Amino acid sequence: MKQSFKNTFYPTWLFMVTLLLSHSAMASVQVESWQTQNGAKVMYVQTTQLPMLDIEMTFDAGSARDGDVWGLAAMTSGLLGTETSKLNEEQVSETFNNIGAQIGSSVSRDNASISLRTLTRPNIMQKALNTFETLVSDSQFSQAIFEREMQRLKIALKQKTVNPQAIASDFLWKTLYGNHPYAHPTSGTLESVDKINLDNIKAFYKTHYVASNAVIAIVGNVDKTQAEKIAEQLTKNLPKGQILPGLVTPKPLTQAQSIKIEFDSTQTYYSLAQLGIERGNPDYAALFVGNHILGGSGFGSLLVEEVREKRGLVYSVYSYFAPQKVNGPFLIGLSTKNASASQADKVVKDTLNAFLKDFSNEKLQAIKDNLIGGFPLRMDNNGKILGYISMIGFYGLPLDYLEWFPKQIEKVSKQDVLNVWDKLIKPGKMLTIMVGKPQ
Repeated sequence: MKQSFKNTFYPTWLFMVTLLLSHSAMASVQVESWQTQNGAKVMYVQTTQLPMLDIEMTFDAGSARDGDVWGLAAMTSGLLGTETSKLNEEQVSETFNNIGAQIGSSVSRDNASISLRTLTRPNIMQKALNTFETLVSDSQFSQAIFEREMQRLKIALKQKTVNPQAIASDFLWKTLYGNHPYAHPTSGTLESVDKINLDNIKAFYKTHYVASNAVIAIVGNVDKTQAEKIAEQLTKNLPKGQILPGLVTPKPLTQAQSIKIEFDSTQTYYSLAQLGIERGNPDYAALFVGNHILGGSGFGSLLVEEVREKRGLVYSVYSYFAPQKVNGPFLIGLSTKNASASQADKVVKDTLNAFLKDFSNEKLQAIKDNLIGGFPLRMDNNGKILGYISMIGFYGLPLDYLEWFPKQIEKVSKQDVLNVWDKLIKPGKMLTIMVGKPQ
């Protein structure tokens, strides 16, 4: 992420006002939830600062549901809402442009979502909602648009073959997950997307974009009565459908693996990984705090101190957990000169091993203070709140999660961190991937 240093030094009073407003925003986030008549889960937060409404509809329609047609979920998500039975692609675009509304879509391994942002002025909001509802429940898939988007997808997939970071990522997921539905790339491969056609797109849409698999997140300047009507409108024409079966739990590696992929580059792209945890795991708070000590907090982390500041091997090094419906990966990543790849690998592993044994109480407290103090800034606008309550709804987390999680961080002790990391992270059974010309 680009960062501008021109405006780094704010007046003290402005900083304090921002901080107070952020704390006020956090305190006022009251999440409510209910179900629509045909079974969709609704997550709702009222915000009155701006005359705006943000909606995200999330479906259990991610690439883990592709079956043997890899890329099917992503292509379906990309085509969703391009046309309806009454509006062609140009008319859809003009409708939203004329009222200043915005739509978007995304897809991951776990889910696919479509979102709307509009003003809450009644005539504008209602037109936006009417059009948005038809995009979701009456989406049409034309051969011409499908062929155009397929060509774009193939170009993007070809570009991935010359992107070392993408190559490393695909090998990481493939090796960690084997035959699991998470193993293949979300967008598929050049070989797999040739299996995609309009028939299986229409079938996927009919099976997965249903009320029983939907979470509707609503954030904005609408009261609960309005939110209830909006949720019913958005789902009234969706089929109820069936709740999909859960995903199987992936099996961790039984021994260390090392993969070196030759790539013509002056840099080596490095990953060290293993299976992590599922979303909602009770150990997440201690793992989250520990990860910020290890590599998740930028310049305050041990990896940055050891790999960058002391040895100058990298510009950036990081670590993170990516919780999913089932165990997502834990990853340490960096890029370095080919000549220093082996040294960087050793320093990363030595730093991880040292962290698993001990770290300073001062660093723990500094990280906790930073996380708790900065938590309100994670929810200082509608978009951020929308993302959080969509996650809470989709993964079945407690409604008070946004208040509960900072309290869990406060409770985390040094021994808690050491215990959960020792239980989960196995340095002798991790996957090492290097893409480049490591020496």
